[in-house]
Amino acid sequence: MGTPDFPPLDFDSYHCDVLPGRCISDLGRAAARDVRGIPSIAFRLPDGRAYRLAAAHDVIVVDASDDASTVLELQGSAWSDFVHELATGAGLLYAGRVRFARGTAADLERWEPALRALYNRRPILDPRAVELRDGRGAALDLSRTFTLADPPGDLGQFLGQAGFLHVRGVFTLGEVEALRRVVERHQAAARPGDGTSWWAQRRDGAEVLCRLIYLGLRAPEVAALSDDPRLRGLGALGNEPLVPALDRCDGHSVVLKNPDVVAGLSDLPWHRDCGLGGHPVTCPVINMGIQLDAATAASGRLLFVPGSAHGSVHRSALARPDVPVVAVDTEPGDVTVHYGDVLHAAPPPLGPGPGRRALYLTFMPKRAYDAIGPHQSYNDTIRAQQSGGPTTKASLDS
Repeated sequence: MGTPDFPPLDFDSYHCDVLPGRCISDLGRAAARDVRGIPSIAFRLPDGRAYRLAAAHDVIVVDASDDASTVLELQGSAWSDFVHELATGAGLLYAGRVRFARGTAADLERWEPALRALYNRRPILDPRAVELRDGRGAALDLSRTFTLADPPGDLGQFLGQAGFLHVRGVFTLGEVEALRRVVERHQAAARPGDGTSWWAQRRDGAEVLCRLIYLGLRAPEVAALSDDPRLRGLGALGNEPLVPALDRCDGHSVVLKNPDVVAGLSDLPWHRDCGLGGHPVTCPVINMGIQLDAATAASGRLLFVPGSAHGSVHRSALARPDVPVVAVDTEPGDVTVHYGDVLHAAPPPLGPGPGRRALYLTFMPKRAYDAIGPHQSYNDTIRAQQSGGPTTKASLDS
């Protein structure tokens, strides 16, 4: 996928000249501790060149060999994208850009936090041990909610530390009702395969609408939200200038939760929005959800692992019962704000009635517009894999 900021890397010089120095850095030694006792991994190009990484005492040793428990075969461009994090392990797998000569995708997943520490200088986090502080140095109150009357510095501090934010009463009930009417018109017009909606399957076999995408391109009232000063202010809380996404990355989208869904992209487990790749291009992306209905456990609410945007977290760590998880209950007119790289989940609604609806806006760095074309998104890789259709250029084109 290379871009000017992420030129193709030389396979040999990177492993011989760059990686050994990374391995003896503090992060490199932390990576070695993380994979101590874990079988070795190797990357092999089609011409046979290969390098193995193996933990030895307190350092990861790199040598020219494919004598490893896990061996990945891939093109040099795919390997380079993986190192740059234009593609993650999952992104390579979904796009068909890697083959496991030995081992499995689970073995790569186990190694990836250590590799991110080496390649991208990202720390490995235990979510139970992350210390989050407010602007006064006190432990962050993770149950805190805000209004637009609160100082922007307080909102930005909380968002930067926790990775998410709950802002109450941003929109009036009259404004919410007007947005509901717009959404309901487009709900009624949506059809499977129309290119502007996602569908899921209920337990009884019925297809149900679970998302409208690019709604702002069809509804001027929704497009106008990108210039709403309230949302512009929330979009400015990031640590660099961000611009609203209108015609890419799903644009203005509406999440519609349904009970009893058994297939489709409706109920999402723990994930990062950059989980397939593109973190250095798209992040710090901010997603804002205008809550059109109350969000509760019964109607389907968002869950966050606070502070998880600050580093890599092993999936196995999320199964521990003492991992801090914040469930965000909202009222109509509230807005949730979160960074795309904070770990979050959208579990199924637990009640028998209709699930919640939320209208989402995405604010992303200008550089993302240069890498992702109109009507393209990294998410396309998942949808193409499930439907058997082609991936797009922005979906980790090889």
